[in-house]
Amino acid sequence: MRALGLDRLVVGGVATDYCVLNTVKDALAKGYRVALLADAIRAVDVRPGDGARALAEMFDAGAQILEGAQLEGASATT
Repeated sequence: MRALGLDRLVVGGVATDYCVLNTVKDALAKGYRVALLADAIRAVDVRPGDGARALAEMFDAGAQILEGAQLEGASATT
């Protein structure tokens, strides 16, 4: 992705508290900026609150949390 000049990822998917969380953490660790689409994710919530905790962890790690409608208005530098 770097070879293509990409430095920002937009993430959505199933298993907020597993796959999405780890994808976001990996991308941030590799220096990518991450926008997480809150309306394009779904938590498994094996334990009640797992999804909310995962969202908080991703936000605290530096992910920007957006709704899909905000994506169009978000600049490439946010």
